[in-house]
Amino acid sequence: MFDVPILLVLYNKVEDTHNLFQIIKNVKPTKLYVAADGARHGDRIDYVTCIRSRAVIMPEWPCETHFLFKEEHLGKAEMITQGINWFFKNESEGIILFEDTMPNRDFFEYSKELLEKYRNDKRIVHINGSNLHRKNAKNEASYYFSAYPLSWGFATWADRWKGFDLKMTLLDGENFNKMVSPYTNSGKEKLYWLRRYNILRKHKLDIWEYQYIYYKWYQKGLSITPSYNLVTNIGLKNKKRKIRKLMRETKNILPLVHPKEVVQSKEADRYAFKRIFNKAFIRMFSDWFNEYLLGKEKKL
Repeated sequence: MFDVPILLVLYNKVEDTHNLFQIIKNVKPTKLYVAADGARHGDRIDYVTCIRSRAVIMPEWPCETHFLFKEEHLGKAEMITQGINWFFKNESEGIILFEDTMPNRDFFEYSKELLEKYRNDKRIVHINGSNLHRKNAKNEASYYFSAYPLSWGFATWADRWKGFDLKMTLLDGENFNKMVSPYTNSGKEKLYWLRRYNILRKHKLDIWEYQYIYYKWYQKGLSITPSYNLVTNIGLKNKKRKIRKLMRETKNILPLVHPKEVVQSKEADRYAFKRIFNKAFIRMFSDWFNEYLLGKEKKL
């Protein structure tokens, strides 16, 4: 039995939800929370797939279960935000997974150990499950400290999540350059983040992955990134080639070797910006932006 609470956020991906739940069944958490978005209005097929996705979650082991099933369709960003808010009203720390994320077994013990180790260290605000680098890290430690909180399967604490707001109201009047400067390696990086920040504010977009990064920087915190990838986002399999390339196989990481000091790995983050954010993520941002401006329905 696994004693760290787990939140699953679902929408309508029946097969992906089934595959994820097979992993959860092997882990056997003692507490399982499930938050599910509702179907798009008037879409009968969407309604059926939403119901089928929810029906997958049937724990057959001793497990305290909680459900937050929405009747209306909120969309990705709002559903995730409400789901995690609900989760952390009841728990002080935990693991968050989405229907199209596939963690390996080591991810759970890795998360549990680091949640305990850094529970009272407010410098650490997020524990990534993903490592999107093409090559494994050369450092001896099992993880490093990064500017970037990745959202494809992660662990965190209620007090670090508290205050997150899609409208980014806490950033009103904040000196953006001063906030971002400690994390960036160059003026090009700073300009990249400033432009996306301005687009989100100007057009009132809810692209929670970016808004979450800004909130972590507002907290002056660092994220932990494993030296090996522990979570694969299979939701990328049908995306464009540049985005599909972010899919990484998972590897085992236990037992953990801890870094000697808490300091951002500027070298690793330089690679992440150059190869990930400035290439694949810029394509994802463009897709999100066009989706909002065209008025299409938001999808998980």
